[in-house]
Amino acid sequence: MRTIARLAVLTLVVGVPLTGCAVPQDRLEAVRKATERFATLHTAGDFRAACALLTSAAREEAVHNGGPTCAQALADAELPEPGAIRSTDVYGRQARVELATDTYFLTSFPGGWRISAAGCTPREGRPYRCLLKGD
Repeated sequence: MRTIARLAVLTLVVGVPLTGCAVPQDRLEAVRKATERFATLHTAGDFRAACALLTSAAREEAVHNGGPTCAQALADAELPEPGAIRSTDVYGRQARVELATDTYFLTSFPGGWRISAAGCTPREGRPYRCLLKGD
């Protein structure tokens, strides 16, 4: 299962186009709400609560690369201020949300959508570069 999740994130990060076509409005809204919750908590400095909205792989990677706890690693990650949502694309259990100054990738779980990568910037012809991501 973890390998499947890694492949899904890798697929998104390498730039496979996503589409919001024919996606039920409630799924789009759920992705937007998860994005807004994470952005609000992170911007407010509530890093512990923001970590709870990350996928387990993203939390593990944050601790591995940045600090003794997810909250400390997230505080040190220097994610950009996200700004307003510009577009939301959903494909199956994966989503990409482009914000004014950031891009988030999300994965759907039985308990809801979780942030699998943040602080992502596109690179022409190359995968997104993300400051925070699951392996």
